[in-house]
Amino acid sequence: MADENKKKSGIAALILQLLISLVYGAMLVHTTVILISNRRQGWIISLISYLPQLVIIIASVVLQFILRIRHRSHSQEGSLLPLLFTFIALEATYILPLYQEVTGYTILAPTAVIIIARFAMISTAVIFLFASVQFYGMNNSRNKLYLILSLLAALFVSIAAPVSTDNYGTTLFTSSYDAYLSTTIGLIYIASSLTYIVAVIKDRATHTPGRAVSYILLMSGNFISLGTGFISAGISMALYIIGVAMLSVSSRQTF
Repeated sequence: MADENKKKSGIAALILQLLISLVYGAMLVHTTVILISNRRQGWIISLISYLPQLVIIIASVVLQFILRIRHRSHSQEGSLLPLLFTFIALEATYILPLYQEVTGYTILAPTAVIIIARFAMISTAVIFLFASVQFYGMNNSRNKLYLILSLLAALFVSIAAPVSTDNYGTTLFTSSYDAYLSTTIGLIYIASSLTYIVAVIKDRATHTPGRAVSYILLMSGNFISLGTGFISAGISMALYIIGVAMLSVSSRQTF
């Protein structure tokens, strides 16, 4: 019964991720077509600014389908993957300012865009941390409760932190508080990476090094994608794609 409920929740999360990915993917493709057609000044920079997110969305969806089709058993942290990739897809909310600027279509109010993007980014980091803890072997019966409380805390912080829309459309995170949020997210990723490394050093027979490395690459690629510039865009896409490939190969016990 528990396995059946877990399977249903995983499918529901996959459907939600797919819907979010389709919506944002369509927006990104629409923006790309307009930018290439108009070739206005700075169009290449605008293209590079969101291209990593498009690659991440596509790679995450492909990975989820591969894991569903090829891998049938369970791993310690595998149950978190559907939720993780749903929030990673939701991170693409930060492309809405550019979409509005290019197309003239307003999807959400600026304040709502910033809050949703904050929530998605913080939640993604939190789930990566919980996945690393479960990978380590700390499968407390209350982990689910702790995760829910952590996500609620992430939502509270996203809403409570002051929002500034002065430069909306140029840069999403304009509040000085977002510098602290970005630093916090970075520290969470570092803690998660160290947990994976310690787990492999502690018991290499149980914890596959390739699987740990794949998660570290996914975290690195996802975090770097929030930056700007050609170099960061190229690095983030390369790291994330390699991470997806490694996780697909090493995940014989994902679901």
